[in-house]
Amino acid sequence: MNWLKAIDQIIFNQIDLFKNTKYYEQFMDYMNQLNYEHQRLVTYLISAVFIFGPLLIVGIMGLNTYGLKSNLNTKKEIQASTYKFINQADRLQSLQQTILGPRAPGNQNELKASLIAFNIDPNKLSVDNFKQESSNNSPQIKQISAEIIYKKLVLSDFVDLVKKLITINKVRISAIEINRDDSEKLLSGKINILQYTKK
Repeated sequence: MNWLKAIDQIIFNQIDLFKNTKYYEQFMDYMNQLNYEHQRLVTYLISAVFIFGPLLIVGIMGLNTYGLKSNLNTKKEIQASTYKFINQADRLQSLQQTILGPRAPGNQNELKASLIAFNIDPNKLSVDNFKQESSNNSPQIKQISAEIIYKKLVLSDFVDLVKKLITINKVRISAIEINRDDSEKLLSGKINILQYTKK
């Protein structure tokens, strides 16, 4: 414990400096005027100051160090919580991009217009039972449900329609009804979809 030795050295240096002052001579004259009992009492008090003084200083420094350490730990916890929050926000943003649709259609016609971009004859597609409401889990998210009715699609167009609904519009398909016309080898039916988007 080099720092204790340093404190002792400082104290002894101060005593040596004090001995070289006129106050030391005045103090010694005062001590000589006291009786033996009073001299012992003053000696005990001075000894107590020199013994407990450094201990008190060390104690104060220890408490101060403990307080700084506690403060540092609190700051580290705040920093860790902040990093965790930022990480979770980034993960949530990434998750939203995979789950939430790019843009919510405002009505049945807008949904049908978005299907035209799939390069399927628009006369073979229609939309019914369009509903738009707030999600039960989050008021900032809209839930859209609808039925996409398709008529006389070749198999490749049907597969393309389902694939693009899932990958581009990010819809969840809750039910598919498929009717096959064996004579023309065409498919008709409906697809029930759910889509979640930000308001």
